[in-house]
Amino acid sequence: MDKTALDQISALLEQADLRIAEFKRDTYEESFQKHLEDNAAVWNQLNAIGDSGLSPEEMERERACVADYIALKAEELLAGAKNRTGREKLQLTLNLYMVSYFLPAIVAYQRRCGGREEDMRKLTDAICGRWAVSFKNHIQTSDYESIREGFKQKLCFVTTAVCQGLQKPQDCREVMIMKQYRDQYLLSLEDGAALVHAYYDIAPTIVKRIAKEASPEDKYLYLWERYLKKCVELAEQRRNEQCREVYETMMEELREEYLITNQHKN
Repeated sequence: MDKTALDQISALLEQADLRIAEFKRDTYEESFQKHLEDNAAVWNQLNAIGDSGLSPEEMERERACVADYIALKAEELLAGAKNRTGREKLQLTLNLYMVSYFLPAIVAYQRRCGGREEDMRKLTDAICGRWAVSFKNHIQTSDYESIREGFKQKLCFVTTAVCQGLQKPQDCREVMIMKQYRDQYLLSLEDGAALVHAYYDIAPTIVKRIAKEASPEDKYLYLWERYLKKCVELAEQRRNEQCREVYETMMEELREEYLITNQHKN
């Protein structure tokens, strides 16, 4: 792939601020479809890697080249941040853009064109792997449909999955309490929206991987007894910061087990 094509691909990161401003329940669907259509030439170039007639080794090098160029563009943008706070904010924006727009668009376009799922995964894995090396942030590939459904569920993936796994109704008391905690406390914090988005980045993949285990109900019971029951109690008592600490501990444990290690595969 020539430098002009790589520049065109990596330049999409410059849209991150604009797109994340539209990463909301009422605007995401239209925003994502516009992003997909407006940049069809980019997705077509990426999709073509698997149909280029190259040898497996050459295709691997092409994927690595794309992944490197995207990471280098992100590093360039971060280097332009005014200070540490600005850099951290931009890093979060870039992470969220990658998992909610860029990577899902690769998936969506390839599926539209009837591309092989295996080729798509090799490319997105290469991009995520290079991103982790550069920024120590372990982003994961999701798809547009999962993200859109997540907005319908108001992003309470893990709590909802655990309660359903324990045979509780979808609108059970515990889920309602945690949604109220999120809406009335967490989203009121200066970094609250960023925290909710960060949870969302990883929660859909975690829930899917738990569901694939031989005995997911055992995991659900463990999460309930160790973390979520305590979270509900703390939220009811208005001990909001303690609730946040417990929930973040749970999410970090799940991230380590289901996203960072090689124990679970898509």
